[in-house]
Amino acid sequence: METSISVLVCGAGPTGLVTALELARRGIDVRIVDAEQKPSQLSKAAVLWRRSLEVLHPSVPVERFTAHGRPVHGIQFEANGSVLQEIDFGGQAGRFPHGLFIPQNKTEAVLNEALESLGVQVEWGTEVKDVSSCEEHVDVHFSDGEQSRFSWLVGADGAHSTVRKCLGIEFPGAAIDQRWLLADLKLVEAGQEDRIRMFLSTAGLLGLFPYGNGVWRVIADAGPIDPETPRVDPTCEDILHILRSRSGLDWTVEKARWLSEFRINERQVDHYCHGRVILAGDAAHIHSPAGGQGMNTSIQDAVNLSWKLAMVIKNQAASALLTTYQDERHPVGAAVVEGSGRMLRVMMSRNPLIRFFRRWVLPYIVGLPPMRKEAVNRLSEVDVEYCGGPLAPTGADRWIGRRCPDVVWGDDGSSVYDLFTGTGCTVVRLGRGSIPDALWERVIRAAGPDVILVDAAMPDGAVAEEAKAFAQALAAADGTIVVVRPDSYLGPVSQDIEVVESWFSQLHNFE
Repeated sequence: METSISVLVCGAGPTGLVTALELARRGIDVRIVDAEQKPSQLSKAAVLWRRSLEVLHPSVPVERFTAHGRPVHGIQFEANGSVLQEIDFGGQAGRFPHGLFIPQNKTEAVLNEALESLGVQVEWGTEVKDVSSCEEHVDVHFSDGEQSRFSWLVGADGAHSTVRKCLGIEFPGAAIDQRWLLADLKLVEAGQEDRIRMFLSTAGLLGLFPYGNGVWRVIADAGPIDPETPRVDPTCEDILHILRSRSGLDWTVEKARWLSEFRINERQVDHYCHGRVILAGDAAHIHSPAGGQGMNTSIQDAVNLSWKLAMVIKNQAASALLTTYQDERHPVGAAVVEGSGRMLRVMMSRNPLIRFFRRWVLPYIVGLPPMRKEAVNRLSEVDVEYCGGPLAPTGADRWIGRRCPDVVWGDDGSSVYDLFTGTGCTVVRLGRGSIPDALWERVIRAAGPDVILVDAAMPDGAVAEEAKAFAQALAAADGTIVVVRPDSYLGPVSQDIEVVESWFSQLHNFE
């Protein structure tokens, strides 16, 4: 059997779509399949956070998402009909909103449109039945009898991943012994549609997320699971009772669009990479929906993986580079599983002391300016960094491994993120300083193919006017070379040419 396609992506949710999109725009031949017969029309995940919008920007400009969503401006904590505290996210700082209320089916539609523009179509109703792999390839058997061979397989097929099960990969963790109810409702006069509303009630958790035009996502816990009671979706009356009893407000439901019960698991595989089979998204980690981190963490998995896998396939890097996907993303997944679980337990605890803390102390704490800033950064995931990892060794410089700051570039309202339009690293020279052009040529050679070069130097060698805000944000002196990875994390920020050359050498020859 001959290898027909370089990469098979199994699963056409956000993780799979982003993986296929990022590979396709790098010239990798990719096939994407999904066992479902057609795209889901359910809203599912409700928020795209800022970091996801940033890393997707080179493939899908942020405006394509904002056209279908509403910016998140804050979180409001309420009890007994009164507002206890508001976390105001403030105005949009930079090119991207802190978050965007957008139904998952709309997010998927935008991603699928971008993928189709590159000539790749999702093969719906195509189910993977068996997977076997060796050092050179992956063999896949489909439910219709087709047998095909691929160089790589990305399992992005969700919490019940067929790929993971076929390889016998353990999914350690546990289920939370609690029922959860979800509804998308059109409510009459439900208040401001630019913020999350959290109601702190002794009866349980209640959260509302606005989609706009009076439509809200409602999430509530519904008590412990009774093993003797079959799983049944809630009625509109069930949800309305919870809305009124836990908020102290007299809600009116105009229309129910989706009513569902769900259960929460907290699980993560030990290893994301299994030879030529790689897991991403919910196939690798699942957790509480608290904080809305699930889809966003998965999207960032896909972006991190794809640029590295493309380099390996194009012989621009050794296959060992893929171990950095595990090194960088597994700790992020573990932190999300732990953090969202801790948040969930605080919000649903029946312990009197924790109830007191939740009702009277928590709103005060999150209202303090330092805590507010930390909460916003954590929710929007701009605090994720890879410092101390294999591509960002400790002590190299203060910026390596951190998210590239979003600052203006020039005077036309553009962001430095608008420079990151390519498929490889972006290298910016902030003035010439004492570095002659001959040394700049050395950087260009070290960077290799697919790099975007930005020479932000005036004729006299000073930092170009359009780049001054970027230089100031990095506290960079004239002659500093800034390397930005394809996922908009920083490589070296240095005036030492050898440091920059060494980093690129490590990237291309990772062991």
